[in-house]
Order: sequence, then structure tokens, then C-alpha cells
Amino acid sequence: MDRILREERNYILGMVKKIKASGCNVLLIQKSILRDAVTDLSLHYLAKAKILVLKDVERDEIEFITKTLNCMPIASIEHFRDDKLGYADLVEEISVGESNNKIVKIIGVKNMGGTATVLVRGSNQLVIDEAQRSLHDAFCVMRCLVNKRFLIAWWWCS
Repeated sequence: MDRILREERNYILGMVKKIKASGCNVLLIQKSILRDAVTDLSLHYLAKAKILVLKDVERDEIEFITKTLNCMPIASIEHFRDDKLGYADLVEEISVGESNNKIVKIIGVKNMGGTATVLVRGSNQLVIDEAQRSLHDAFCVMRCLVNKRFLIAWWWCS
């Protein structure tokens, strides 16, 4: 049993060393159906290597994140290379409001893609849903204006 645990530690430590050698200091890990995809031991070694780990990123957010940070999703440790990594001046996890809600703030993205983030907060889910619908309508109007490239002004006098 001790030999198995020692081999597991060495394997995890080898993976952490490969990640650190690539120059990576922030890991965004997709939410997995495997509950033990990220173990406490691996999180401990990553923290000792000064690598920030943000786990449980939703699958549908991966495309947005890769476009925004100008990086590539990596499925294997062997594919960790500098050309697939993104760069940002600052990555921090901050508390929002009086509750323990936290968001990740990424500042100074090098070669940032054409994306933007809108953080919607409200007193209850109904307010948030209504704000989301209003934003969606506004984005659709903007998309139509950009696609058609004309605007008809109309003045109404009563």
C-alpha cells in the first residue's frame, strides 16, 4: 500500500513539474463527471508550486474562455506548451457582495479576443432573468445594426 501511495505521489509531482516547467501559473479545469479528477494531493502540490487552480469550469464556458484569453484547451500534460497558454497581468479571485460569492477577475490579457463579460446581479432570480432578457434584446439590436449597416431615424410629433 505504501508503494502505491508513493508511486501516486511521484506521478502527481511529475505532472505538476511539467505544468510548472511550461510557465503556467493558473489552471482552469473543466468540470468533470469524475469526482476525483482533481485530488486534494494534487491541489496541495499545485499550491506549493504557486499555481492557482480554478476547478469546475462549465463545459459551455470553455469556448468563451479560450477566445477571450487567446489560449487553447489542453487535454493531456504532454501537450502543455508555451504557445498554447494565454497571458494576463493579474488573475485574482474576489468576493462579491456580502455573501461568500466569488468571481475570478482577469486583467491585462495579452492579445485579447473579441469578447466581453457582463456580470448581472440582482436581488432575486426573477430580476436576474429579466436583466438577462433585456441584455439579450439589446445585443440582438446591436447585431442587426452591425450586420445591416444602416439606421433609420424616425421622429414622432404629436
